[in-house]
Amino acid sequence: MDAHTYHGDMLENPWVTLDGSRGEGGGQILRTALALSVVTQRPFSMEQIRAGRAKPGLRRQHLACVHAAARLCGAVVRGDELSSQRLQFEPGPALVPALDIDIGSAGSTALVLQTLLPPALLAAHPIRATIRGGTHNPMAPSLDFLRQVFVPALAQMGAQVEIGCERHGFMPAGGGVATLHVEPHPLGALHRSEAGPVVRRRATAVLARLPTHVADRELEVVRQELGFAPEECEVREVPAACPGNALLLYAEREGGGCELITGLGERGTRAELVARGACQELRAWLEAEAPVGEHLADQLLLPMVLGGGGQFRCSPLSSHTETNIETIAAFVPERRPVVRRDGATWLVEVPPPS
Repeated sequence: MDAHTYHGDMLENPWVTLDGSRGEGGGQILRTALALSVVTQRPFSMEQIRAGRAKPGLRRQHLACVHAAARLCGAVVRGDELSSQRLQFEPGPALVPALDIDIGSAGSTALVLQTLLPPALLAAHPIRATIRGGTHNPMAPSLDFLRQVFVPALAQMGAQVEIGCERHGFMPAGGGVATLHVEPHPLGALHRSEAGPVVRRRATAVLARLPTHVADRELEVVRQELGFAPEECEVREVPAACPGNALLLYAEREGGGCELITGLGERGTRAELVARGACQELRAWLEAEAPVGEHLADQLLLPMVLGGGGQFRCSPLSSHTETNIETIAAFVPERRPVVRRDGATWLVEVPPPS
């Protein structure tokens, strides 16, 4: 299905009006709106963008997503200025095959990829993109998460997606390089409702221009807290523009459910504290007995809505996910995901295409 024939019957009343302060009230509303606008060809206007935040309006990271989506489809944009709380986005009719985007800071390349990926999944031709910026950022998924958790879920739906990390980029210098390659392929349904036993675990301490004892201390905590064996732990040293550290904890369940927790080292924060926080997050996912974690639940909604639907079980349900559902309903109400509590977990169902 070509992105630009999707829900074309809505063009009689195309404009979508959004309140950027609702729900999660951050950049998630904007990224979802940009992706769905390109796919459905419905322009949107948004006001009160990030109105409740300490620095309201569009920041550099959000502008990078706006400009990436605009370049992808040749959109007409108004209000795309730093600190602007109003934006109008009118998508163009065709997707370009290749993009090279420089965020201009250590802003998250993963969030830009999230904006580009949904329309790229429905494009009639291959899409390639290179994004320069940060690859491991606070308050954003790491590229490792997208590659090891999100892409396998998309593959289960039939998508042909490759995400690469050519160079790591940490705060504050950035300098990372992420790549995206999407081949056209129909999107089927996704079903992940059962949490099978854990069949694989891995802990990776990533270091850039830091002494190896940082990684050794993190991995020692992982072995003590979660019982990882020495052969399940590794140290990976990478080149980067500035010193950086990320602890990656991966666990995979039988049947395909998997999770990757990223603990980011920060100046002044002990390695042991970084590792304990990451261990706590992974333990919570393991104890929840749900195949889909909090962050993957948020990211799966758009591909499922644009594809064959399906269902998944998760815990907990984040404000990002709830906001995503409301934004989806504004563009394609008939595909609105349905959420219901099922014991200690939530079951999220996306209706199939009519």
